[in-house]
Amino acid sequence: MKNSKLTWVILMLSLSVSAVAQVVRFETDFGNIDMAMRADVAPLTVQNFLNYVNDGDFDETIFHRAISGFIVQGGVFRLNGNRLVEIPEDSSVQNEFNLSNTRGTVAMAKLGGQPNSATSSFFINVANNSSNLDNQNGGFTVFAEVISGMETVDLIASLRMISEIPLFNYISGQIQAANYVFIRKAFVLSDVFQINAGLSGAWFNPDTNGQGLYLEVLPDADTVIVGWYTFDNEAMPASEKAIGDSANRWLTAAGSFDGNTFVGNIFKTSGGLFDDPQAVTNTQVGSMSIVFNNCTTAVFSYDLQDSNLANTMNIQRISGSNVALCEQLADEANPGVSTQ
Repeated sequence: MKNSKLTWVILMLSLSVSAVAQVVRFETDFGNIDMAMRADVAPLTVQNFLNYVNDGDFDETIFHRAISGFIVQGGVFRLNGNRLVEIPEDSSVQNEFNLSNTRGTVAMAKLGGQPNSATSSFFINVANNSSNLDNQNGGFTVFAEVISGMETVDLIASLRMISEIPLFNYISGQIQAANYVFIRKAFVLSDVFQINAGLSGAWFNPDTNGQGLYLEVLPDADTVIVGWYTFDNEAMPASEKAIGDSANRWLTAAGSFDGNTFVGNIFKTSGGLFDDPQAVTNTQVGSMSIVFNNCTTAVFSYDLQDSNLANTMNIQRISGSNVALCEQLADEANPGVSTQ
């Protein structure tokens, strides 16, 4: 019974560590690799690694070494033309060997006979290398574990090697950029919902008689373009209102986003008929923000300085055609984060 209780305690501690661990994603040419950081056993090494990730130092780098049945290694080189150049290195980090180098663990590479020499180079253990790597050079510090994407790691390890560099579709002659295996982007997965292209479409405030927004989300440009369903008749009599009349106004906004929050400037378009575009004027009249809770609800805030109007309201999706896409993209980017 004592052993059962001890096993239960160890399991709960393991689950607790896993629940709070930061996860870094490598987007590679062959698929994503997700790694849970183990700051509980190697805090200095994790912070060192995250510094490189957050600085973008691993973006567009290559896996420069692979040995079948042993390791896949990266974090050193990117291409400059056809030349391999080293990425900038931070100061070396103190060795923190605590976890064994079993299959799927991620550890720091270092210079021979120098336990505290690790900088940017890391490797993923393709096999159980504990009997080898745990017992030399002070032990190789394991700081993360692959939780998704080991099939990608195995695929890289199975490629043809030239001077231990894994190459794709290489036959002979000069190695081309297309032959290398790249980490296209490295980033920390957030624990909150992230803006994605599936949020594009119509949204509205259910507490009003149809006030709402049309969003065009452009993730590659870190931009959202917003059309606000409203017009101001500028004191024109109702009998004189007409589509395209110079009295009507269409409010738009554009800006950038970070995580689940969009911030942009609001512009008033006025003064022109449809057949007289030269008369159109655009004036910045305020600012706005949208905080997305998930794929179907958000909080919209605006401040119209010229009209002395400001408000915050809950908005929700009208168009449902993109919801499934939004949920798929959100799950790919942030597994486990609620999309509903």
